[in-house]
Amino acid sequence: MKKVALSLLAFAFAGVSAFAQAAAPAPVVTVGEWGRQIFAIGNQDSSGYWAGTGTSWGNQPRIGLSIGAHTDNYGFIITPDADGGTFGLTDANKAWVSPLPGLTFESGVNLETDTWRGTGDFDSYDWLRLPGEHGDSVTFFRLGEPGAPSMQTDVNYNKDGIGAWALVNQPNNNAIDDLGSNLQAGAAYTIPSVGTIKAQYLGYSVTGTGILEGNNVYGAGTQSPTTGIQSGTFANIQAAFNLSAIANLYEEISVIVPTSTANAGYNVQVADVLTYTIDKVKLHALGIVTSYNGNNNGFSNGVGTEVHGGIDYDAGDAITLDVDGLYINQLEFNSGAGTGGTAPAGFTLGVTKGFGNSLIGLGFEYSTVGWNGGAGVNSSPTANVSNGNPHWLIPLRLEQSF
Repeated sequence: MKKVALSLLAFAFAGVSAFAQAAAPAPVVTVGEWGRQIFAIGNQDSSGYWAGTGTSWGNQPRIGLSIGAHTDNYGFIITPDADGGTFGLTDANKAWVSPLPGLTFESGVNLETDTWRGTGDFDSYDWLRLPGEHGDSVTFFRLGEPGAPSMQTDVNYNKDGIGAWALVNQPNNNAIDDLGSNLQAGAAYTIPSVGTIKAQYLGYSVTGTGILEGNNVYGAGTQSPTTGIQSGTFANIQAAFNLSAIANLYEEISVIVPTSTANAGYNVQVADVLTYTIDKVKLHALGIVTSYNGNNNGFSNGVGTEVHGGIDYDAGDAITLDVDGLYINQLEFNSGAGTGGTAPAGFTLGVTKGFGNSLIGLGFEYSTVGWNGGAGVNSSPTANVSNGNPHWLIPLRLEQSF
C-alpha cells in the first residue's frame, strides 16, 4: 500500500512539475551583431595625405554584439563591443518586466527605448559625419539616451495609441539628491490616420538630453557642497508632432524651450525632419533654428541655423546612390558663442552595394571645416587635420549585421 501511495505521490509531483514547465514559456534567446567600419584617405593641412580607420561618429570601428532573451513578460539585452580592440559595453544594456499589456518597467545602463524617438539619420550621417551634423534624436529624445556612465530606471506605457513614461537617471552611479534634475517624463497620443503628438520634461542632469543631441548644455550653474543640488540650472520642455496622414511621407517637427531662458542662453529651438519617397527616389530634409539670447557665458544674441538636404536613388541590384549637402551658420556651430570657429558647409557623394544584411560603399566628402578639432566636430580616423581649414576625404564603408 505504501508503494502505491508513494507511486501516486511521485506521479502527482511529476504532473505539477510538468504543468509548471508548460505554464512558463521558454524564453527566446537572440544573439546578433551590428558593425560599421570606415577606412578613409584625406588631405592634411599642409601637404600629403592621411589614412585611418574609424566609423561615422568617431575614430574606432564598431564591432558590436547584441545578446538577449525574452518572453512576453520579461527579458534582458546586453550589447558588448570590441571597438578599438578592447571589450566594453555600448548601446542598450537593461532588463525589463511587463506585468500587464502595454506596461513595462526597465532598469539598466543606457535604456535606449526608441518607441517615441524622432531622428534625421540620412546620407552623410551614415558615412563620416560632416562637422557639426545632427541626426540622432534631433526632434525628440528617446527614453534613456546614452551618455556618461549612469544607471537608469523607467516605467512606460504604450497601448491603443496612448503612451506615457517616467525615467530617473542616476549619473555616475551616485545617489540622487535632486530628483527633478534627473527626471525624464512625458506622454504621447496617436490620432488615427493623422499622426502622433508627444511632449516630455527633461531634467538638467538626464544623460544625453542636452539641446541639440548632447551638445553643450547651457547654464551649468554651481553645485552645493552640502546638498549636491545645482543652482542656476534649468530643465527643457520638448514637444513634437509626427505626421502620418500623407502616404510615403515621414515628417516630424518639434520645439524645445528651457524653463529658464536666462540660465539657458537660448529662448527656443525648432527642428523639422522629413523623408518623402517617390518611386525609386527618397528626398531628405532637416532644418534647425535656435533663438539665442546672449544671457549666459558670453553667448551672442541671434539666430542659429542648420540646413541639411539629401537624395537617395535606388539603382537596382541592391545599389544605392546618395548625395547630400549641409550648412550650419557660425552661431549654431559654436553653440551660441559669437566668436571662434568657421561656419561649416559640406557635401557627400556615395554609392553602396548591398549583400543581404551587409553592404560595401565608396564615397567622396568635402567640408569647409576639417573633421578634427573644435567643439561639436566629429573625430576623423586620425588627428592630422584642423578645425579651420577645408578638407576632402574618400571613405570606404563596410557594414554588416546578423
